[in-house]
Amino acid sequence: MEIELKIKNGHLMVYEVNCKYRKYLEQFENKVSQKDSRKFYGILIRKDKYEYCIPFTSKVKHRNSKLTINIKNKNKIIAQLLLNNMIPIKEDQIKLVDIEKEKYSDYLKSEIIYLSNKKVINEIINKTGNIFNVLSDNKNIDYKFFKKLCCNFDRLEEVYLKYNGEF
Repeated sequence: MEIELKIKNGHLMVYEVNCKYRKYLEQFENKVSQKDSRKFYGILIRKDKYEYCIPFTSKVKHRNSKLTINIKNKNKIIAQLLLNNMIPIKEDQIKLVDIEKEKYSDYLKSEIIYLSNKKVINEIINKTGNIFNVLSDNKNIDYKFFKKLCCNFDRLEEVYLKYNGEF
């Protein structure tokens, strides 16, 4: 299984996921983040033929380090990437976020600067790969724990191609 972080023109990009698409996925997986009043921002990775969006959260709390990437600014955790809540995504269900035009542009810039570090990129790729590996091996010591906290990625991969709504 090949895991690759999606970086365009040498820069990590932030994407917004279509709310209607998230509602659709939620019918099949209740762990899909569904807060209508909030935008769903994330970064993209590729797993084999699938692209996934890994969501950000600004609700920083103690989470399992195997399923989360802490985003820091001056050694303070300012946000997190929730690897367990990533969702398969079609190109027409995301749009690139123009960080300069966002209300919290400085905040988003800090997140991207932190995530663009090679060490952090490797951490994202390694943890994401580990999640998929653990969930494909029901004898793995972490299997039941991951199964409980992660989206059902196999199920989401089955249904995401059937979505034909518009952004």
